[in-house]
Amino acid sequence: WNSNFYMSDEAMDMLKGVVDVYLSDFKYGNNECGSRLSKVNNYFDIISENHKKAFDDAELVIRHLVLPSHFDCCSRPILEFVHDNFKDKAVINIMGQYRPCYNAKEYPEIARSVSSDEMSQAINLAEKLNLNYIT
Repeated sequence: WNSNFYMSDEAMDMLKGVVDVYLSDFKYGNNECGSRLSKVNNYFDIISENHKKAFDDAELVIRHLVLPSHFDCCSRPILEFVHDNFKDKAVINIMGQYRPCYNAKEYPEIARSVSSDEMSQAINLAEKLNLNYIT
Protein backbone atom coordinates (compact mmCIF):
# COMPACT_ATOMS: atom_id res chain seq x y z
CA TRP A 1 0.00 0.00 0.00
CA ASN A 2 1.68 3.17 -1.25
CA SER A 3 0.32 6.13 0.70
CA ASN A 4 1.04 9.49 2.27
CA PHE A 5 -0.55 7.96 5.40
CA TYR A 6 -2.70 11.04 6.04
CA MET A 7 -5.89 8.99 6.28
CA SER A 8 -8.66 8.18 8.72
CA ASP A 9 -8.84 5.44 11.31
CA GLU A 10 -11.59 3.90 9.19
CA ALA A 11 -9.29 3.69 6.17
CA MET A 12 -6.57 2.03 8.24
CA ASP A 13 -9.12 -0.42 9.64
CA MET A 14 -10.22 -1.34 6.11
CA LEU A 15 -6.61 -2.14 5.17
CA LYS A 16 -5.92 -4.31 8.22
CA GLY A 17 -5.07 -7.85 7.19
CA VAL A 18 -5.15 -7.01 3.48
CA VAL A 19 -1.76 -5.33 2.96
CA ASP A 20 1.57 -7.18 2.85
CA VAL A 21 3.82 -4.10 2.72
CA TYR A 22 3.03 -0.51 3.60
CA LEU A 23 5.10 2.07 1.69
CA SER A 24 4.52 5.36 3.43
CA ASP A 25 5.58 8.99 3.25
CA PHE A 26 6.56 10.77 6.46
CA LYS A 27 7.50 14.36 5.72
CA TYR A 28 6.89 16.54 8.79
CA GLY A 29 8.03 15.80 12.33
CA ASN A 30 5.38 18.01 13.93
CA ASN A 31 1.90 19.36 13.37
CA GLU A 32 2.98 22.98 12.80
CA CYS A 33 5.13 22.32 9.71
CA GLY A 34 2.38 20.17 8.20
CA SER A 35 -0.18 22.89 8.77
CA ARG A 36 1.98 25.75 7.53
CA LEU A 37 3.55 24.08 4.49
CA SER A 38 0.88 21.61 3.36
CA LYS A 39 -2.27 23.04 4.94
CA VAL A 40 -3.12 19.80 6.76
CA ASN A 41 -4.34 19.57 10.36
CA ASN A 42 -2.75 17.33 12.99
CA TYR A 43 -0.26 15.91 10.48
CA PHE A 44 2.18 14.33 12.92
CA ASP A 45 -0.53 13.00 15.21
CA ILE A 46 -2.36 11.27 12.35
CA ILE A 47 0.71 10.03 10.50
CA SER A 48 2.45 8.66 13.58
CA GLU A 49 -0.64 6.72 14.72
CA ASN A 50 -1.13 5.29 11.23
CA HIS A 51 2.49 4.15 11.14
CA LYS A 52 2.02 2.32 14.44
CA LYS A 53 -1.09 0.59 13.10
CA ALA A 54 0.67 -0.36 9.87
CA PHE A 55 3.68 -1.73 11.74
CA ASP A 56 1.41 -3.96 13.82
CA ASP A 57 -0.22 -5.27 10.65
CA ALA A 58 2.50 -5.80 8.01
CA GLU A 59 5.97 -4.94 6.79
CA LEU A 60 6.68 -1.19 6.85
CA VAL A 61 8.89 0.90 4.57
CA ILE A 62 8.91 4.62 5.39
CA ARG A 63 10.03 7.28 2.94
CA HIS A 64 11.31 10.44 4.60
CA LEU A 65 11.92 13.36 2.28
CA VAL A 66 14.54 15.57 3.94
CA LEU A 67 13.49 19.20 3.66
CA PRO A 68 15.93 22.12 3.66
CA SER A 69 16.16 23.90 7.02
CA HIS A 70 13.94 21.29 8.68
CA PHE A 71 16.36 18.90 10.36
CA ASP A 72 15.59 19.82 13.97
CA CYS A 73 11.84 20.24 13.53
CA CYS A 74 11.15 17.40 11.08
CA SER A 75 13.95 14.93 10.29
CA ARG A 76 15.17 14.50 13.87
CA PRO A 77 11.68 13.90 15.35
CA ILE A 78 10.77 11.45 12.58
CA LEU A 79 13.97 9.44 12.93
CA GLU A 80 13.57 9.41 16.72
CA PHE A 81 9.93 8.33 16.33
CA VAL A 82 11.04 5.44 14.11
CA HIS A 83 13.70 4.46 16.64
CA ASP A 84 11.35 4.67 19.62
CA ASN A 85 8.54 2.71 17.96
CA PHE A 86 10.09 0.34 15.43
CA LYS A 87 13.84 0.18 16.16
CA ASP A 88 15.45 -1.50 13.15
CA LYS A 89 12.33 -3.53 12.28
CA ALA A 90 11.05 -0.98 9.74
CA VAL A 91 13.03 0.27 6.76
CA ILE A 92 13.39 4.02 6.43
CA ASN A 93 14.35 5.51 3.09
CA ILE A 94 16.07 8.85 3.72
CA MET A 95 15.54 10.81 0.53
CA GLY A 96 17.36 13.93 -0.60
CA GLN A 97 15.55 14.59 -3.86
CA TYR A 98 13.47 17.55 -2.64
CA ARG A 99 13.27 20.22 -5.33
CA PRO A 100 11.47 23.52 -4.74
CA CYS A 101 8.52 23.97 -7.07
CA TYR A 102 4.99 25.31 -7.18
CA ASN A 103 4.64 27.70 -4.19
CA ALA A 104 7.92 26.85 -2.46
CA LYS A 105 9.19 30.36 -3.17
CA GLU A 106 6.61 31.63 -0.66
CA TYR A 107 8.50 29.81 2.10
CA PRO A 108 12.15 30.96 2.09
CA GLU A 109 13.41 28.02 4.16
CA ILE A 110 12.28 25.48 1.54
CA ALA A 111 12.95 27.58 -1.57
CA ARG A 112 16.16 25.64 -2.26
CA SER A 113 17.35 22.08 -2.62
CA VAL A 114 18.58 20.05 0.32
CA SER A 115 22.28 20.49 1.04
CA SER A 116 24.73 17.63 1.41
CA ASP A 117 25.25 18.72 5.04
CA GLU A 118 21.52 18.36 5.73
CA MET A 119 21.52 14.89 4.21
CA SER A 120 24.59 13.98 6.25
CA GLN A 121 22.87 15.12 9.43
CA ALA A 122 19.91 12.84 8.75
CA ILE A 123 22.08 9.87 7.78
CA ASN A 124 24.39 10.36 10.77
CA LEU A 125 21.42 10.40 13.13
CA ALA A 126 19.95 7.27 11.50
CA GLU A 127 23.30 5.53 12.02
CA LYS A 128 23.54 6.74 15.62
CA LEU A 129 20.04 5.39 16.28
CA ASN A 130 20.90 2.06 14.57
CA LEU A 131 17.98 2.40 12.16
CA ASN A 132 17.51 0.14 9.17
CA TYR A 133 17.87 2.88 6.56
CA ILE A 134 18.57 3.27 2.86
CA THR A 135 19.29 6.37 0.80
